[in-house]
Amino acid sequence: MLSPDGRWLAYSSNESGSSRVYVDAFPEKGHKRQISEERCIYPAWSWNTGELYFWQFGVDNPLMVTSYRVRGDMFLPDQPHVWFGRKLAGFSSTRSYDVAPGGRRIVALLAADDSGAQSPQKGVIFLLNFFDELRRQVPMQRK
Repeated sequence: MLSPDGRWLAYSSNESGSSRVYVDAFPEKGHKRQISEERCIYPAWSWNTGELYFWQFGVDNPLMVTSYRVRGDMFLPDQPHVWFGRKLAGFSSTRSYDVAPGGRRIVALLAADDSGAQSPQKGVIFLLNFFDELRRQVPMQRK
């Protein structure tokens, strides 16, 4: 993912033996910084708050965030911390969250609460034309 100013590239790599998030200068390279610890993927930039988000997969699957500053050609991240502690849905090929343009909200698919369930559902249901479906299911009486 390119940073909002186009100067930095955030990516995940398993070059160390475990997936981690890195930031490197773009288009020139040579200023690579490791951002996360083990088992972190899918970085996403906030467009105006100076934050970088990423997903830490594992037992809890939290959404992580780090603030950062840029000083000259140096990328200076703060210590990452949990931004949202509920378990995100995990996909093997894409992230299950995105940062809204204002940077203050996140849309995310959460893992189903499968406590007590025999077999948890794997899937997402989208309901299009909600009000049409509502009118069909609950017809309104006309006066």
